[in-house]
Formats: sequence, structure tokens, C-alpha cells
Amino acid sequence: MITISREVESWGDEIGNYLASILSFKIVDSKSFHEHLKRYYPNLPPEPPLGEKERNIWLRKARFCFERLAQEKPLIILGRGGQKIFENYPNSFHVLVVASLQTRLQRIIQKYSQEETIALRILLQQDKKRERFLLEKFGVEWKNPALYHLTINTSFYSIEKATELILEAIKNFQQETRLQLEPPSHEPSIFAHPSEEEFAKLLDFYGIKWLYEPKTFPLEWDEEGNVTEAFTPDFYLPEFNTFIELTTQRQKLVWKKNKKVRKFRELYPDLKIKIIYARNLDHIRKKLELDDE
Repeated sequence: MITISREVESWGDEIGNYLASILSFKIVDSKSFHEHLKRYYPNLPPEPPLGEKERNIWLRKARFCFERLAQEKPLIILGRGGQKIFENYPNSFHVLVVASLQTRLQRIIQKYSQEETIALRILLQQDKKRERFLLEKFGVEWKNPALYHLTINTSFYSIEKATELILEAIKNFQQETRLQLEPPSHEPSIFAHPSEEEFAKLLDFYGIKWLYEPKTFPLEWDEEGNVTEAFTPDFYLPEFNTFIELTTQRQKLVWKKNKKVRKFRELYPDLKIKIIYARNLDHIRKKLELDDE
């Protein structure tokens, strides 16, 4: 999920569309944003109400809507408070695109063949309107850099170069996010099942670094955006960037775990996960016994 907030004539829309063409993401602009909201919540207003409680309910519902839409195809959301709707949301990346007043003024003059005084008045009015919308409806000062992973000034970069910078920043962000799975301490893990402890010993034997249950992933939400089902893979192998889920259950119960893993893969297609069944664990164990002989 990528959100792009932008000043008027900063090329934010152009960058978003170019980025979508490279990544094969779906663009969500103002018009389609409202259409998608109606698809899931016909009676939901197109903008958040002014009351804090009502606003939070609206935000949860909007997040739920676009989480579901993103399951069909990853999204790039242009404006509409996307940086607030998906604030602190895993697998989201927030971009702010700006440019100097003089740069944006010249773009308006060239684009619409307007006189400078008229173009300046239009620009200042639009800036004020955008600022007021985000402050009143979402309660955010939208140019606060803390809301974003990356800010780009297109006074100095072309659309192509700015897009290249975003792609590089996303790549670095994904790497750093994986590093954040590292535990802050080396306290011994408390395993939920003996098979997990045995598997950890096997990994140690082969010198494979592992993390035990480092992260929980939401799988289902109710209509208000509250998590109703989650999944915590048993292990994460940083060197392979892969999650491992063990299952030593009876065959008739395995389907439940397989169902969770399928949901995980649908919701988090960029993450790798592998199921290790009881028979796989037995095979590894027997191989170790043969190696010892």
C-alpha cells in the first residue's frame, strides 16, 4: 500500500500514475476513492465526520474497505487522507511530494495559459483548501514530515527521477522492516509445543539463525476494522527472509492451519512462508540420525 500526498502542481499525480505503471498497482484517486467506499458501505459519508469518535469509526471502516480492495491488487492512494487512514499500518509506505511556490506557479502558467496574478491566486486558494480539509476532517497538519516515510521536492527532480527515488526508498524500507523483526534481547524462547523446541535445535545444528514468533499478522476484520482473526507464524529465518509454520496435528485438523496460511499468502504476497508437516520433521530427524552414524 502506497499513499501519495501532494501539493498542487507538484507532479504528485503524475508520479503516482508512473509508479503504478511500473509496479502494476491500482491507482485510487478522489473519484474512485468514493466509489470504493460506497461499494462496501453505501451509507458511509465520503469524508470523515467532525466528531472524534465518529471520525475514528469512519477511519476504521475506510481502512477495512481499502484493505479488502488491496487483496485484489496493490494500491496507490492519491490524497484523501491516505497517510492518516493507513497511519502505522504494516506494509504501507507514505510519500509527500512538494515543490517551491515559484516552481508550481510556473507549471500552472504553462499548463493552463494563465496570467501570473490569476495563477498565483488559484494556487494559494487550492493550497489553503487542501490544508483546511486535512486539518478539519482528519485532524492532521498534512505537511508534518513525521507522517511520511519520504518527502520529495520536485523543484529538483523529474517525474522519472522522483519515481526512481521512491522505488529505492521502498526497497530500503522493506529491508529495514525485516531487520526490525530482530528481538531486542537474547532471552531464551519459551516454546508452546515440544516440536517447536526440537525444530529450533535442528536449526541450531545447521547454524541457521531463527526468531521465534516475532510478529503477528491480522487476517480478518469486522465491519468497523477491528481484528477478528490473526496469525503468528512459529519461526522467521532472517537469512532466507522466510516464515516457517510447523504442524504436527492430526491430518483432519491440518486443513485449519492450511486455511490460515492461504489467507496469509493472499494478504501478504510479498512475504514468504513455508509449512513444515510432521512427516517433514521426521525426515529431517532421520537424516540427522544417519549423519551421526
